[in-house]
Amino acid sequence: MEHQSIEQIIYEETEKRLAVMEEKDYEFPEKIGKGDVIAIAVSIAVSMLLVVLCMTGGIV
Repeated sequence: MEHQSIEQIIYEETEKRLAVMEEKDYEFPEKIGKGDVIAIAVSIAVSMLLVVLCMTGGIV
């Protein structure tokens, strides 16, 4: 079994994905909206709060 380097695997996968994106009928995803930004910010805030609580012994 031949082993490829991670660099070669990434290069090949990038080429495949670029070829798909260059097709005429490719639909790009919609841009994120205000709700998405809020959801991301809330997720980050909750994660940070949980980390702080773990560090201070609030969660065992």
